[in-house]
Amino acid sequence: MNMKKFALGAAALALVACNEQAAKKVVAIDANSTDDQKFAYMLGAQFGGQNATFIPRQMGEELYMDAVVQGVRDMVKASKDTSFKPQMTDDSLQAVGGRYTAIARNRAQATRPDSATFASFEGDQQKMRAWMDSATNALPVVAAQASTGANVTINAQSSDNAKFSYLIGMQFGNQLNAIGGQFDTSLDEDYFILGIKEAAAKVKDTTLTLQLPQDSLAAVGQRYQQKAQELRQAAMKKQQEEQEKVKAAVAELRGDTLANGMPKLMNYKVPVTGVTGKSTDLSDIAGKSALVFYFSATCGHCQHAAPQILDIAKEFASTGLTTLAVASGGNNKVGIRKFMDNAKWDETINVVWDETREFGELYSDGYVPKVYLVNPDGTYKLYGSFESEKETLKTEIAALLKGTPVVWTVEAPKAAEAPAEAPAAPAAPAPAAK
Repeated sequence: MNMKKFALGAAALALVACNEQAAKKVVAIDANSTDDQKFAYMLGAQFGGQNATFIPRQMGEELYMDAVVQGVRDMVKASKDTSFKPQMTDDSLQAVGGRYTAIARNRAQATRPDSATFASFEGDQQKMRAWMDSATNALPVVAAQASTGANVTINAQSSDNAKFSYLIGMQFGNQLNAIGGQFDTSLDEDYFILGIKEAAAKVKDTTLTLQLPQDSLAAVGQRYQQKAQELRQAAMKKQQEEQEKVKAAVAELRGDTLANGMPKLMNYKVPVTGVTGKSTDLSDIAGKSALVFYFSATCGHCQHAAPQILDIAKEFASTGLTTLAVASGGNNKVGIRKFMDNAKWDETINVVWDETREFGELYSDGYVPKVYLVNPDGTYKLYGSFESEKETLKTEIAALLKGTPVVWTVEAPKAAEAPAEAPAAPAAPAPAAK
C-alpha cells in the first residue's frame, strides 16, 4: 500500500491510495473554487464542528473520522447507484442508534443536580447551566481511533464506535444529498468531507484555521440563503403553471364523474412513463382485471405496503390478475428503482411513473398510498386505507376473478351545514312599578 500525504490548509490529512484503486482526489479551497465547492465545504464545517463538539459530551466517545467519511461516501454513492447498498442494514442502524441513545440518557442523568444542589441555585438559571456544563465536562470521553484516511469496512466485528460513527456519516451524506437537491445541484462530497475534517480538528485544537474563515463562511451562507429564496419562488411559480397545464390536460380525460368528482372509468389513455417497460399509457391493463397501486417512493406507509402488494399480486396472478404500480409525479426514476429494490418487486408488477401528474390529478386526493381494483370494463373501486381494507380487497379480488365485478358505492360530499341561528336575546325586564 502506497502512502502519500498532502498538506491541506493548517491540518495535514493522510490519504491512502491502494494499488488496485484510483488515487483519491485532493481538494482545497482556493481562488479557483466555485461557490458550490465553498458551500459544500461550509456545510461540512458546520456538521463537523457541531458534532465534534456535542457528540463526545453526549456519548462519551469521539467520532472515528474514517468511519464518518465512509458513511458519507456510501450514502452519496447509494443516491446515484440503486444497486449499491450501505454497509449497515436498517435493523443494525436502529440497534446502534438505540444503544447510543441510552448512553446519552444515562450521561445526561449523571449531570443533573440533586435536590440540595438545585436549591442552592435559588432559581438562577445561569448558575445551574454552569454547574451542569462543569459536570458534563468532568465525565470521561474515550478518544477515537486515529484517522488514516483509509477506506473502512463495517461488519459485525466492528466496534460500536465505528458503527455509530458510520451512522453519523450516513446522516451527513443524506443531508448533503438533500441540500444539493434543494439547489438543483450535486454538491461535491470531497469538499464536504474536507469541511467536516477541518472543523472537527479545530474543535480539538483551536489554533488551527479553516480554509474558509468565518466571515467567508457567513458570506457563502448568505448567498445560498438568497439563492434558496429565489429557487423557492421560481418553484412555486412553476408549480402553479404546471398545475394549470395538468388541469387543462385532464379535462378531456375525465369523462363522466362519480358523486365525489372522480372519473367513473379508469381512462387507459392517461399518459405515463415506463419504468420496468416501455409503457406510455395505461393500455396494459385495458380490458383486464387489474390491481393498481399508487405510491410515492419516499412515503413510509407505501414502503410498508409494497411487499404486501407483491404478495397479493403473486397470489392472484395465476388466476388472471394484472398488477400495475404507478409512482406519483414527485418521484424520479432513481428513487423509484430503489423503492422497487427494497420491496423486492419482480416482473409480477409492472411499474410506471406518473411524470405528467395526470393520473394523480384524476384519481388521487394528494395522499398515498392508494389501491384501486379495476374491472375489465374500466369501472373500479378505490381503497383509501390499504391496511384496514386489505382483507376486503383480497376477498373482492377473488370474487372479481370468478366473474363478480367490484362495486364502489360513492356518496356525494356532504355540504357544509349553515350555523344554527343564534337564539333571540331575552327581552329587557319591565321597569319596577313605583
